[in-house]
Amino acid sequence: MSDGSPQGTAADAFATGAQAEHGDAIRDLIVFGDAVGPETHGVHTELEALVVLEDHDEATERALEALAETVGLEHGVVTSVYVLPAQRLAEQEDHPLVRTAFEEGRSYV
Repeated sequence: MSDGSPQGTAADAFATGAQAEHGDAIRDLIVFGDAVGPETHGVHTELEALVVLEDHDEATERALEALAETVGLEHGVVTSVYVLPAQRLAEQEDHPLVRTAFEEGRSYV
């Protein structure tokens, strides 16, 4: 944990790592949850990420999940990453998780 507010940087850390390793494959990257808001501390702080990939790639999906776990451990937050292929986004746009991500989240891509 660094700088006294580690959760405040968890979203940036995940987004930076994801873009560095998989930037060309990512169409949308949105983070949401407690770790993104103004109150970014507490034992149950959660960071959620919705990553929309241009094409479905299981290896990229697994790598993003591993990155989220690493960021969560380093920053003291519970992390969840949801990966969705771009061709399925339209049919999933009414799903509560997808709607919450786009309405309340911070977009990095």
